[in-house]
Amino acid sequence: MSNDSSFLKTTLDLLETDPEVKSFIYQQIIDFNPFVTPETLVMVIARDPRATYAEGSDEEEEYFEDEETASEEKQYKYRIAVILKEGENSIEAEAFHDDIFEAIRLAKDRLIDRLLEIQEEVESPQDRINAIKDASENKQIH
Repeated sequence: MSNDSSFLKTTLDLLETDPEVKSFIYQQIIDFNPFVTPETLVMVIARDPRATYAEGSDEEEEYFEDEETASEEKQYKYRIAVILKEGENSIEAEAFHDDIFEAIRLAKDRLIDRLLEIQEEVESPQDRINAIKDASENKQIH
């Protein structure tokens, strides 16, 4: 087995077998509840941090804007992608970090940021005003 595949296998083992990592993943994916349906598949995937993005992918433009950024990104120990897939549609974000927990959290945060941007684009200003009004009228009893 080569170093590259061995390195990736170690990360996959962490994601699949380490109870602390698995628990952290479950905690993180709860944040997607407002954006998913019961049919949505949520995946957390380890990728080789030294590999580049597939040519033509949207992610390549977002994170590898120049050669210097690409070489900095590839220095990290972990590369984690979080993917939401429903039917034929999917959206994903990934992050690099030397700490697996931070890589997972950063990927989740990037995906939530993208989902919020999309939500703002499709939701009308009046819908937002109504939602804020409805939320402010709900009084919680302590």
